[in-house]
Amino acid sequence: GGPKAVEDGEKFALIANLNFMAGKKAMEMSDFRAAFDFFDNGISFLRKGHWQRDYNLSLKLFVTAVKCALLIGNTVSLRYLSEQVLSFGNSFEDKLEVLYITISALA
Repeated sequence: GGPKAVEDGEKFALIANLNFMAGKKAMEMSDFRAAFDFFDNGISFLRKGHWQRDYNLSLKLFVTAVKCALLIGNTVSLRYLSEQVLSFGNSFEDKLEVLYITISALA
């Protein structure tokens, strides 16, 4: 399974988006571990150059994964994912939520 099983290059973003939607549903049910796993799986389907090619999808996957990482206490993922958003985010507004989450993690 996973990204290696997909042969059609156009399907990667679709599968990443489906994982995002499933993760949002899991968050609505307060299953943050499952939600994180969906977001993480969605991120794994993003191809090289995704911050340029699929910016909005990348941003929403990473930001929601950061939220879940904080809620489940996964500080390693929280740090890595936050660094990605802070490095590749196009604007201060795109980075603001992650900055807030990161600061909350330090409190």
